[in-house]
Amino acid sequence: MSELLEPGKRSRSASPSSPSSTKRARADHPDNDNSSAQHYNLPDEISYRALAERHSELQPYLIAESSQRSTIDFKNPDAVRILNQALLSVYFDLRIHLPSDSLCPTIANRLNYIKWISANILPDFIPGSLTGLDIGTGASCIYPLLGARYLPQCDFVGTDINAESVAIAQRNVDRNELQTRIKVFLNTDRLTTLPLTAPDFPLPEMDVDGASFAFCMCNPPFYENTDERQRLRQMKRGAPSLNTIAKDDELYTEGGEESFLSRLVDESIIHNKRTKWFTTMVGKKNTLALLKTKLRGASVKQIREGALIQGRTTRWVLAWSFSGQSRFCLDVSRLSDEARTWFSAAMKEMSIDTVVAEGGNLDPVSSGVWYLCTAMERTWTRKWRRQTKGSGAELNIADPEPALRFRACVTSAASLENASNICLYLEPGFESSDLMGLSNNLRRKLQAI
Repeated sequence: MSELLEPGKRSRSASPSSPSSTKRARADHPDNDNSSAQHYNLPDEISYRALAERHSELQPYLIAESSQRSTIDFKNPDAVRILNQALLSVYFDLRIHLPSDSLCPTIANRLNYIKWISANILPDFIPGSLTGLDIGTGASCIYPLLGARYLPQCDFVGTDINAESVAIAQRNVDRNELQTRIKVFLNTDRLTTLPLTAPDFPLPEMDVDGASFAFCMCNPPFYENTDERQRLRQMKRGAPSLNTIAKDDELYTEGGEESFLSRLVDESIIHNKRTKWFTTMVGKKNTLALLKTKLRGASVKQIREGALIQGRTTRWVLAWSFSGQSRFCLDVSRLSDEARTWFSAAMKEMSIDTVVAEGGNLDPVSSGVWYLCTAMERTWTRKWRRQTKGSGAELNIADPEPALRFRACVTSAASLENASNICLYLEPGFESSDLMGLSNNLRRKLQAI
């Protein structure tokens, strides 16, 4: 069918790689650990018939496949547009106008990108208010609107070079009464992807770790011209599933996506202190390889990568940061007594040295009680559990080579037992992917208790 979520198909998303390597990690991700993320989400399977019962405008476009099952004609742009409006209305409580001459966003694909941000970028930050920047927000303003629902801790600024798209995007924001959380900006310099120094640009009032934006996201124009688009369509197996209609500046850019994203990398170097994490969607694997090569030569400290697979379509997410510190934060302020007891015991299972006076140069922003922690084995991984299951193997603390060493900063409390926030900082010489795996494992366990 298409990139749209199909009955019986689940969306898949890859976890990030280590900042020191872009090797693909395992292909799942934890959902955002908040009630809003759990409330606003797409189901694994969608019944178009049941959806039409809740959104009557979809009813005329249903095509019966059997007495129990219906579909729609995905080559009919009107049907696809109404379907997307139904998905946004029913599952995200969003009322959005999607113009017939503008790109109709694929909801599942866009949501997967936001989930990737949630799982792989947001854990770097101490819980609190954050702001994301959407480059090329389009008439739908889809990323800020979905993000406002799925990521309640995030506000957004959306930029676009098309005045008509910006006007419609602003009306979509107003229609959903999200003016306090989403700002839309017309970028009049078509050669600039990051208009952060433009007059009247709505920079956030609060800084995050000294940066204006926690992250930026971008879904770039993929093609240089109609010839390239047609050539790539012919290379795909089978006929195209969607009859895509969009404005030229939504599909095409001079030099194609490689040139567009190369400019984004160049501008990120200039604005490296304004944004903590730069991220983008990438449509071609060769572009991904070229960008990673360029980033490694640009004094980038961390690179993360993931894949978003929807139906027959694969897109990649590439993220980079000029901050060299790998940090993963856990909000433990609302834990039950049972969960807090488990968390304190889990942390103490690792070898924790006496309280360190301070974090040194790790993080001048965080203040609190610091612990130096050492994990001799990767007990949080599936591989370790498989190897030790039924063997009676125990942690080999006599092994002189630890698997992971990190510092834990306990903020707003004097001990692990009373902490509200805990930030984990990687010690030099150890893998960021191990620390991320540990923090994600802790987060999932705490959610389950």
